[in-house]
Amino acid sequence: MKLRHFRHGKTFQGGQALAEYIYVFPILVMLILGAIQFGFIYQTKATLNYATFSATRQAALNNGAMSAIVDGLTSGMMPLFTHSSSTGGARNLELLKNAWKLANKQITDPKLTVITIVNPTNAALSAYKGGSESGNEIPNDNLMYRSTNISGGGMNVQDANLLKVRVTYCYRMAVPILNKLIYHLAIDPPPTPVVGATAADMLASEGGGSTSKPCTGLTDEYRIPITSEAVVRMQTPFKNPGKWVGP
Repeated sequence: MKLRHFRHGKTFQGGQALAEYIYVFPILVMLILGAIQFGFIYQTKATLNYATFSATRQAALNNGAMSAIVDGLTSGMMPLFTHSSSTGGARNLELLKNAWKLANKQITDPKLTVITIVNPTNAALSAYKGGSESGNEIPNDNLMYRSTNISGGGMNVQDANLLKVRVTYCYRMAVPILNKLIYHLAIDPPPTPVVGATAADMLASEGGGSTSKPCTGLTDEYRIPITSEAVVRMQTPFKNPGKWVGP
C-alpha cells in the first residue's frame, strides 16, 4: 500500500508539473522572442543616432542642404544592410556598394523615412539673410561680435547657426509573432472592438488599414518608427536647403 501510494503521488506530481510547463512555455517563448526583437530595435536606434549626427555634421559643412543630409544618413545607415564577414577586397567593395544602395533606397522613400530640419527655420533665414554678403544666407562669420538681440524668426543669429535635424525611420521588425503583436498593440491598434469580437478578429483587422499614422499602410510589413535628433553648429552659411522636410 505504501509503495502504491508513493507511485500515485509521484505520478500526480509529474502530471501537475507537465500542466504547469504547458502554461509557462508559451510565455517563456514570447519573452525570449521579445528580448531578441528589442535587441534589434536597440541596435537600429544606436545606428540611427550615429547616422543622424553624421548627416547633420555633413549638412553643417554644406550650407544645410537636404541632399547632404540624405547622403550622410545613407552612409551612416549602411551597417544595417551589410551582412557578411568576408575579407576579400573585391567582395567587400561589392557588399559596400549593395549596402549603400539598399540604405539609400529606404532613406529616400518618404513612406519609410522622414527628415525634418527643425532649426533654423524659414522665418530665421528670411530675417537674417539681408545681413549676409550674398543676401540669401544666414551670416556665419564673426558671430561673437554680432548682436544677441532677437531680430527675427524667434531667435538671434547665434541660435540661427545651430543646425538641428530630426529623423524618423520605420524599422522593419523581423522576429515572427512579436512583430505583428507590437505593431497591432503600439503602432496601429485595432479599432474599438464590437461585441462578440475575438482577439483573432481584432488582429485580423490590421488596425483598420490606417495610412495616416507613421509606418502604416505598408503591405505585409510590420514596422515601428524610431526617431533621432542631432544638433551641430553650422560651419558654413545656412542657405535654403531646398526642402525643409524630406527626403
